[in-house]
Amino acid sequence: MNEDNIIEENAEETQQKLNYQPPVIENNTNTTPGKKSNAGLVFNIFIAVAIIVLYILFFTSHQKQEIVQPVGLKTALSIAFVDSDTIWENYDFVKATKKELDDLESKLTNNYKAQAMAFKAEYENYLKTGASLSLNEQKKKEAALQQKQSSLMELEKSLGNQLVEVKQNKNIQLQDSIFSFIKRFNQGPKYSFILEKSRVSGILYANDSLNITKAVLKGLNEAYSKGIN
Repeated sequence: MNEDNIIEENAEETQQKLNYQPPVIENNTNTTPGKKSNAGLVFNIFIAVAIIVLYILFFTSHQKQEIVQPVGLKTALSIAFVDSDTIWENYDFVKATKKELDDLESKLTNNYKAQAMAFKAEYENYLKTGASLSLNEQKKKEAALQQKQSSLMELEKSLGNQLVEVKQNKNIQLQDSIFSFIKRFNQGPKYSFILEKSRVSGILYANDSLNITKAVLKGLNEAYSKGIN
């Protein structure tokens, strides 16, 4: 049974009680018909007002129940940040990798320069002595020089691609070593988020109390010295 039916039944029951006519007791007092009808009108108005109030209370209570209460977080978030610029400048693995890449670049560059200088010397020599050669010998020499020039250009491209590939692989190794250490460092976990802050990052401001760069850098260098990456 819903609340609307309850309201209607209560109203009908109340109206029946009001319309109930008690037995007439004869006495010498005369009842005035006008007063009797006025009393009935007052009671009808009272019932109508009561029904309206009940309807208002009914709809108001339903509206209050529909209000969605905000859900609170079960656990508080804890955040820290690491200054990646400081890490890349002071992480021993980064320093060693930079030296390794510099040495490789110097080796590849020197290799290319040696072959380029040899080609230049051979070409300049041909310019000096080519006139003394027969036409057929000149054509053969020029074809050989063109082939060496093409090989030299291919070597330059190959050495450049080799250097780029090595740098990419080294960067991946460095990033993996940092991510792996951060995961070990944050076991528990200690923090909900560890953010990266740098000169080009999207973080405009971070409170220094959230800075864990020193602890992370120390741990990274200790792990690297032990061969743990």
